[in-house]
Amino acid sequence: MATIQEALDAALDHLKAGRRAEAEILYDRILDADPDNAEALHRLGLLAALGGDSARGMEMIARSVALDGRDADAHFNLGALLHLALRTEEAIASYRRALDLRPDFPDAEYHLSEALQAIGRIGEALDVLAPLLARHPHFAPGWRQKGDIEADLGRPAAAVNFYEMALSLDPADDASRDRLAAQAAAFQARRAVLDSVGPDGRLDLRDLTFLIPFRADSEDRKRNLRWIVSYILKHADTTILIGEDKAGPSDVADALGPDLAARCRHLHLTGNDTPFTHKTHLINRMAEAADTPIVALHDTDIVVDPVQYALARDSIRRGAALAFPYNGLFFWVLGREVHRFGHTLSAAPLNALCPRFPLMHRNSPGGGAFFDRATLLEAGGYNENFVSWGYEDDEIVERLRRLGLRVERVPGPLYHLEHARPENSTDQNPFIAANKAEVERIRALDAGALRADIAAGRLRRPLFSSAG
Repeated sequence: MATIQEALDAALDHLKAGRRAEAEILYDRILDADPDNAEALHRLGLLAALGGDSARGMEMIARSVALDGRDADAHFNLGALLHLALRTEEAIASYRRALDLRPDFPDAEYHLSEALQAIGRIGEALDVLAPLLARHPHFAPGWRQKGDIEADLGRPAAAVNFYEMALSLDPADDASRDRLAAQAAAFQARRAVLDSVGPDGRLDLRDLTFLIPFRADSEDRKRNLRWIVSYILKHADTTILIGEDKAGPSDVADALGPDLAARCRHLHLTGNDTPFTHKTHLINRMAEAADTPIVALHDTDIVVDPVQYALARDSIRRGAALAFPYNGLFFWVLGREVHRFGHTLSAAPLNALCPRFPLMHRNSPGGGAFFDRATLLEAGGYNENFVSWGYEDDEIVERLRRLGLRVERVPGPLYHLEHARPENSTDQNPFIAANKAEVERIRALDAGALRADIAAGRLRRPLFSSAG
């Protein structure tokens, strides 16, 4: 009669040879004789996952590593199943345990980098790849992953180089081939924008108006408005319309200074005597006041590479109703890097350092959005039932898509300049629950019901004030 070890060896031979049914029979027999055999639990869990039962596979491998945590492969396979289940933090912990046991483990390093990138820890993802590719320069998946990170960061030229490296090592890598084609096209689009820059170094964006809602609720806000307006006008020949909804005198000239203020249009709604902005109402009045076919909502505190402005504008020209001037990555810029931006009025330092910035959101709908002006207004504009901060950006994306309109993104990240946050700018504002309920109400409506809401004016309301 074979010993347990001999049975394990035979079962592993079957598994490596692709004879899964035979391997499964042997592992079942081993567990009948030894229910706590960690290796059999690991391998039978792997077979269950390969057969489509990921939950059972995960449960068995988790039991295996609990019984005997010395098997790097078991930790790696558990990490892979956790990763597929979107339990990413747990997957990262499992990959790291595998690497503690086997420091030179290319597959674990590659998957760890993927998992870190997925939750926005991009600097850490790059830190994992660097030693891996130094030790194993012929490991094609590592170069593909490097290309994926560069593509995520909106750096198509670098992405193309890394995908080409992956393909040179593995010509059958269809994923790298497809991504190479996409990034080559992105590079050409970016190059075309740069080639269109005028003699004054600015992009021709005269067919759009930037809409910047502004509430001077901190000195940071005033500073950021001054820097953002200066930045846009440095890089684009365009129109800027700054809007305020507050009682009393305007704060725009104080924030910008008279010369810069004179280069912008201004809309001041004076009926709101509360500390809470009615931003959606203000945006609609700004869109109505604009006289260009495209309008670009632009928060006071956000920066994107100027090329991304032109790419978003071009997306609207091709028929999109809404185009985000970034790919969803929303980085938080802190400390001295905020002041470096104010000094340089350039996105280049931010682009270089962004893997080290905290990622606020991976698929954000906020900060900035370009619209076909007529389509925006026909679709009801911004929903004025939203007051203060929260969910208004989610709602307009949901509504436009439900109405069958195109919503697109362009490559590259968005940067958010640090600022003080009074109650109006946080989820502690008193309207957040009502705002959330309104977005849920919209999500429950079909296209016909949405059109009825728009036609009946149910997305409009008077400017918020202390009277209600």
